[in-house]
Amino acid sequence: MLIEFSVGNYRSIKDVQTISFVPTGLKSPEKYDSIDKNNIARLHGYQTFKTVGIYGANGSGKSNLVKALDNFIKVVTQEASSSSNMEALCDPFLYQDDSEYSECYFQIVLVIDEKKYRYGLTAKRNPKQKEEGDSSWSKEIVTNEWLFGTKEKNMAELFIRTGADIKKDRLPNNESIPPTVAYEHTLFLTHAAAFDSEGVSQKIRNYLGHWTISNLNSEHERFRKMSVNMITSRGKKDEFLDMLSSFDLRYSDVEIEDEEEIKNSKLIPQNIINLSREYSPLEGNNRSVFLNLQYNESVGTQKLFDLAGLLLITFNLSKPAFVTLDEIDSNFHPSLLIKLIKMFNDPSINKSQSQLLFTSHDTNLMSPSIMRRDQFYFAEKNEDQSTRLYSLADLRGIRNDADFAKQYLAGFYGALPILNDFVES
Repeated sequence: MLIEFSVGNYRSIKDVQTISFVPTGLKSPEKYDSIDKNNIARLHGYQTFKTVGIYGANGSGKSNLVKALDNFIKVVTQEASSSSNMEALCDPFLYQDDSEYSECYFQIVLVIDEKKYRYGLTAKRNPKQKEEGDSSWSKEIVTNEWLFGTKEKNMAELFIRTGADIKKDRLPNNESIPPTVAYEHTLFLTHAAAFDSEGVSQKIRNYLGHWTISNLNSEHERFRKMSVNMITSRGKKDEFLDMLSSFDLRYSDVEIEDEEEIKNSKLIPQNIINLSREYSPLEGNNRSVFLNLQYNESVGTQKLFDLAGLLLITFNLSKPAFVTLDEIDSNFHPSLLIKLIKMFNDPSINKSQSQLLFTSHDTNLMSPSIMRRDQFYFAEKNEDQSTRLYSLADLRGIRNDADFAKQYLAGFYGALPILNDFVES
């Protein structure tokens, strides 16, 4: 499970900003005491929220935090190569002197197999120009890297890297891991995992690679594959249709064209998916009609179809997964969005205690009957155009049973767009 993620000097984020899934000491009002019970996952002695949402004006930096996490995961989970894969991480805040070669900062805190780990790195574009014949030159370089893990009750250093200097004596099985990396852009975490496939470095990469998923760059196409897999799996189709029905999308059947041909396909086109819906004519027996997902259904229905498989799989995993949904409210009716968030928070549905990080503008979710104050974060632009991230729990004078949505739209919490009158010249 994810405890927290921090990022600094990345896109609109200048100073280090942290989003945490750890509950604060606040308590919900008595009439909403079920929120404290349901919304918090309790596993291996750790407590984390199942859902956290980020709000803010357009251009405030909400998506940049999600993008930082998504790109960080991609870099960490890719295999080592002679070509740098760090370009997506080396995107520093522009409103500063010498921004091009400044370090970008990333850190994640996780619980894996009952142990807590803190892993992070700094990286930047290489200020040195490539010399002719230099095959070891890196376009981007890792300047620092660190991994700490639980030893008894405290966090202890497992490895520390400063440039090319790596101290790994406390890393389990360190004698089997060469002390140097081939390229300046190569992560030591990746390097260590290559020589110790059962070690902690590989465990972190496995979790991030197999137990996290995001809609940021692939829209919902990766999710659609999960839905199709549910439909084509024996005994799972009815469960899938029941999930759609819970969102008031009532179909009697679903068919996939060319089912055998697309089994090994990563991306599934919408136009090969047909949903059957029954109707009752004025005279005669019930009849059914097939509706093509691409040509006959709304964008909102298409999105829910893609999400249904993801939800079914995620809620029934053997351990918590981590899902990121940017602009979760896009094409969704507010009632459907509330239903989705409540599903993640409901322990009878989300049996794996999986987590969801989302960005949204929909204030219908901002109610103490759905989420606690410390589950809401806000992104706001400072005067220097940098993003500031803060929790609603950080603000004083806010009652735990307040109308969060009303107060937010009234400007009590900040993170609203500043609108000026348009004057035609």
